[in-house]
Parts: sequence; structure tokens; C-alpha cells
Amino acid sequence: MKCSISSRARVCKSGFARLFAPSGGWAGERGWPHFRFPEFISNPPVGWQRTMKVSLVWSSPNPERTIAVAMRRCYSTKTIEDIEAELEQKGSEYWKYLLTKCLQDKSLDVLEHFTLSLLVEGMDEVDAGNLVRGFPYTRVSGLGADSWLVSLNSRTLVEMWREPKMKAFAESVVSELDRKQVCPVFNQAVFGGKPGAR
Repeated sequence: MKCSISSRARVCKSGFARLFAPSGGWAGERGWPHFRFPEFISNPPVGWQRTMKVSLVWSSPNPERTIAVAMRRCYSTKTIEDIEAELEQKGSEYWKYLLTKCLQDKSLDVLEHFTLSLLVEGMDEVDAGNLVRGFPYTRVSGLGADSWLVSLNSRTLVEMWREPKMKAFAESVVSELDRKQVCPVFNQAVFGGKPGAR
């Protein structure tokens, strides 16, 4: 799925200065910079803009079951094998129940067991830097030009979903996961519905 990313980075002479240039001036009593989040918007204003594309490269196998096992293992003395057998017997509706319970209890640490790597095309260096600063558990590697390998876990994806300025990017990731049928139970429980209905 494609969405638009607007870049309002200031023009600076050095690459380092360009990467860390604040757009909102200097904030804080000690003069720390106020960094902006990258802006991923569906209807960008008139001006320079890029088209961003998100493609799934890799994800944890059986992510819903992995998260469910992690949740059950916290409070059980059973072996991993026994827990896995129990979860398979109870089926995906029970996994969905556990995921919903996790969100209700705000126990998002178990979501970190589900990781994914994405190819993001059409994102500039400034926005890549701000992505990492805004979400420190994200890893970004440059592949040349405006292409990046972005690695994150599903807890970070949920946090992006809840951040208004990152919602469109998170929707692009979730739509790609839906398209690849990677984690339908997770997407339904955490994000709800189909991409177009969110």
C-alpha cells in the first residue's frame, strides 16, 4: 500500500546537521532541540512530496501463537511444548482473547516477541532519523537513495498506530501484513476490521 510523506526539512550544509535539524526551533529549558515526527499523511499540502511504499521482507513465524505462548508462560509451570499443544487445541479464538486481554491490561511487553522487517521506499534521511528518535526500538538501515530496511516489533507498531502523526505509516504496515496474511488474528484483535474500514 502507498501513502504520501511530506518532507519539510531545513536545508543544511552538512549531512549531520541536516539529519538533526529541528523544524520547530529550540525547546526546553536547557536548549534541547524539539525534533519533529516524520509526517505520513494521506492528503498532503501543495508542495514538495514523495510517495512512500512499504513492503514486508520478513516477520516472526506464527506471531499470534508466539505471543500467546509468552502470555501463558508468565503464569504457568507447564513446559513450552504443553502450552503450545493447549493453545493449538483451543484455537485462534483463544489467541484473540489473550491478545485482547493483553491490550486491556496494557501488558504490551509480550508483543515484543513479534518482530518484522520492512522495505520502505520513498523516505528521506531526515525522516528516517526522526523515525528512530521517535521510536527508539526501531532499527533503520540505508539501502541507497531513498530506500531503507526498517525493523521493529509489534509493540512499536501499536505505539505508532496510537501516535496521530504516525498513524498513516502504521496503517501502511498493517495493510501490508493483511495483504501477506501474516497475522490476521493479531490485526483483527489489535487494530480491528479491514484496512479500508479502520
